[in-house]
Amino acid sequence: MAGMTRVITATAGSAAYRIMIGASILREALGGETAASFESLAVVVNSRVYGLNREYIDESLAAPGNRCRLMLMDDGEESKNYAYAGRFLEQFLESGMNRKSAVIGIGGGVTGDFAGYCAGVFMRGIPVIHVPTTLLAMVDSSIGGKAAVNLTAGKNIVGVFHQPALVVSDTQFLSTLPERELGNGLAEALKHGCIGEERTLPLLEENDRESIKAPDRVTELVSLSAAFKSRIVREDERERNLRAILNFGHTVGHAIESSLSYHGITHGEAVAAGMRVKVEIARRMGILSDDEAGRVARVIERYGLMPPRRPFDIDLIMEHMKYDKKNFGGAINFVLLRGLGNPIINQQVPGGLMKEVMADVLC
Repeated sequence: MAGMTRVITATAGSAAYRIMIGASILREALGGETAASFESLAVVVNSRVYGLNREYIDESLAAPGNRCRLMLMDDGEESKNYAYAGRFLEQFLESGMNRKSAVIGIGGGVTGDFAGYCAGVFMRGIPVIHVPTTLLAMVDSSIGGKAAVNLTAGKNIVGVFHQPALVVSDTQFLSTLPERELGNGLAEALKHGCIGEERTLPLLEENDRESIKAPDRVTELVSLSAAFKSRIVREDERERNLRAILNFGHTVGHAIESSLSYHGITHGEAVAAGMRVKVEIARRMGILSDDEAGRVARVIERYGLMPPRRPFDIDLIMEHMKYDKKNFGGAINFVLLRGLGNPIINQQVPGGLMKEVMADVLC
């Protein structure tokens, strides 16, 4: 996936950082001035990613000046929990890390969330560098400074806003990405296309699951999402209003995930299901046209983003929605579409309509 490195400058509040997108750029990105900026580095690496890319990661971390301690993180959403974070924080302290140290997270969204949370709370916050290795993390979770761990009741309940010092989206890692993981990233990119990134939906419509992997197209897809999300975060870092549009599909999606205890479904599948539910609700409410709803549904079908139909426990999913951190005043709040590219926040949907649509779409 060779090509020139693209650099996007992201800002949020007083923080500014670069998002580097390109192939085989990790060693260069982590060397030189980056390494010299910190006394030591804790490198939190997803164990599966490390197994697949061990030689490349080791060579990249061996850049002159790097003083690293490698810490392997178990794979899977279930590892992103409060107790597991405590163990890593203890290791940070035992290894002599201080306020002049930094954390590098190498892995997908789970690893990035986890590494960002640990960096954000250790000694009241030390820098974190995100190295996303999945398409999902490159287009979404590595950007914007949200970091969190899960509780039994729900996903991302305990967290902080902690902007990264640098994001390195090295597309070299996508060569070992499983097909199901690719779908996760495509779902999040589609989300951006639904809520305002004008070129993403046509790009997905013009391609399919194979052609979108071409180096120029996947780089374009990542760059469009990274630039779009960066603009949203710049205007609303703390999710007071505008940034809430990024939750499109996620209230339902997170509830599906947590209702299944994060087993048997990927994040992207859950979000795709959530978007499909929201699009159908908007269509039935008369605020989204049949043609617009059809475009989204066809992309979801073309790329195989939805989970297989099954007898989901709709009542349990709705119960888990109550734990969503975006709710207030005892109401469940949703992002809906009043036309493609025109998201509206804090919308409440009648329970009967919600249950009816979820049963029709999911089961």
